[in-house]
Amino acid sequence: MRPIFAIVKITSVLFFIVVFLMLSGGLGLMISSRWKLTKYRSYLISFFLFFCRFILGIKTQFKGESLDASSHLYVSNHLSYLDILVLSSQIPSSYVTSVEIKETPFLGAIVRAAGCLFVERRDKSNLENEISELTEALANGLNVTIFPEATSTNGDQVLRFRRPLYNAAIKSKKNVVPLCINYQSIDKKPIDTLNRDHVFWYGSMSFLPHLWSVSLHRKIDVDVTVLDAIMPTPKITAQHLSEISHQKVSSTYKAPRLVTQNHSHGIFKEEFI
Repeated sequence: MRPIFAIVKITSVLFFIVVFLMLSGGLGLMISSRWKLTKYRSYLISFFLFFCRFILGIKTQFKGESLDASSHLYVSNHLSYLDILVLSSQIPSSYVTSVEIKETPFLGAIVRAAGCLFVERRDKSNLENEISELTEALANGLNVTIFPEATSTNGDQVLRFRRPLYNAAIKSKKNVVPLCINYQSIDKKPIDTLNRDHVFWYGSMSFLPHLWSVSLHRKIDVDVTVLDAIMPTPKITAQHLSEISHQKVSSTYKAPRLVTQNHSHGIFKEEFI
């Protein structure tokens, strides 16, 4: 029966995406102000991703500090495209993603319609303009979310946070709010190194086969910890912001349990990493 439910889930998600793309396109025809349009699109995608998260059986619990309506630069560890469903359904935001994603069929159409901001990780020559764009978005009252590891990972550790985009918070005088995403379980089984690829999306994994894998599961539990905000001061640097936020996130993050299998005896060995 699971394949049938998976087909129903994916069909429903695709339906919501098509409706979202149509409404987002309509907003583009009615609103000429770039940042006003981007803000409305961030709320629109947040609304639709809430339903997509529900359809896919992703249950999210937010812990830690309270969220407020102020404009912030949110920074988070990055494990999967599912991170955006998890975060955006609770925090309407303009996400910063790579030009590669913008150029990817299907995903590219979604991120453009969602009002994402783009950076070219392969070429740093336009970095100052990209920082200026993020600064302008924050100054216009938008939430901006970045994944400063600059890639999704297999969850063994939180990679170092790259510092350049933190300059947008300094220039706009907006707080940096670190977020820590911990995927807890799949179908009530704790996340480990054998089952993590059912939800983590990294490396050369293909999108649609992975979405199919996600849809085969009934329930995915995720915790998001909202950590203490970091207020930029005249003396603080982007390097300091990246190091402080990385320390906060990495100390809260829990890596999947290491599970090894002895194929000759069919024995599993578990330990924490």
